[in-house]
Amino acid sequence: MSLASIITPAYNCEKWFKETFESVLKQSFKDFEWIIVDDCSTDKSFEIISKLIKDYSNFKLLQCEKNSGSAVARNIGLKNASGKYVTFLDSDDLLDPNYLEEQVKFIKDDGPIITAGYRRMAENTTTNFIPRKSITYKQLLTGNDCSCLTTMYDREVVGDILFPEDLQRHEDFIFWLNILNKGYIVKGNDKILATYRIISGSKNSNKAKLLKPLFNVYHKALKFNLIKSCWYLLKYVLYSRKKYRNVK
Repeated sequence: MSLASIITPAYNCEKWFKETFESVLKQSFKDFEWIIVDDCSTDKSFEIISKLIKDYSNFKLLQCEKNSGSAVARNIGLKNASGKYVTFLDSDDLLDPNYLEEQVKFIKDDGPIITAGYRRMAENTTTNFIPRKSITYKQLLTGNDCSCLTTMYDREVVGDILFPEDLQRHEDFIFWLNILNKGYIVKGNDKILATYRIISGSKNSNKAKLLKPLFNVYHKALKFNLIKSCWYLLKYVLYSRKKYRNVK
């Protein structure tokens, strides 16, 4: 059993995965497992991942029965994880060598749920994002600081929570809201500890297409009335515009 678990959903990542793999391999903190769940990739991702991890007993590759999306893949990872501390890593993103070391140290002092700073590597810019020092449930409703890339939680305290599998977008947002709705507060680590790769044409690159699914988070998933849903949607959009204003 490892102290920390990294969970990675992987789909058609043959172009990026070797860099992601190397960033995990370079972690200064060694007491961790890495669970990668291939979502039935149609390229050579499964073969590439299998070859890269074959010599590492703490790295495990699983596969979905059918292509089902990142929420299902992450849930499979969660059901197979043994670590006290859980964190996520997409198959095209990068962890700094001290990511786990710094986050495990931080969560022991400030847990049970924490998030950290990261750099956004876009087509024309690389910019840093620093999360707020503390984030309550109500604050998270107005803007999401909890990237799956740099958020870690103590599963022994928070309990076993899964991603909703019936949403096409924002399933990670609901996941963090469900944790904070128990009364927990996210503590922000202002150190930059990872790199989020923004790929043109990816699922989340077009912010306008995320508006309707985001409204559905408030109105359908959280059961807010129409006015309350619109108000939170506006607050979220304004926060996101500020958050991404220098990303190009």
